[in-house]
Amino acid sequence: SGCWDNSREIVMLGRNLLRRVARSPPSLRGQKRLVGGHGSPEEIKEGMAWWKKVTYASLPLVAGALAINTALELMHHPHDGEGPVYSYMKIRNKPYPWGKGDCNFFDFKCRRKEE
Repeated sequence: SGCWDNSREIVMLGRNLLRRVARSPPSLRGQKRLVGGHGSPEEIKEGMAWWKKVTYASLPLVAGALAINTALELMHHPHDGEGPVYSYMKIRNKPYPWGKGDCNFFDFKCRRKEE
């Protein structure tokens, strides 16, 4: 459990926030929205103000998700070593044209060992 104890509450808070943000202004309810900027200047201003509110309301949500993801990543234990070497890994039918030919071009650890 640990970090997942409050997952239900976090999901509920996110849903409530999305419901509040997704509500359109009363002037836009029940109207057919024309895509492409057709409408009166007042409607365009209302739409722009609504999208600004949506943007500002979503910023804390994104920051919260970033904080949770960062915390989970920092709690994750690093992988030690390269792991097991399987027979199907690093199969070389012919050597690479650089170095001694056993290392990928961007495998700098292997290329250092090779030198």
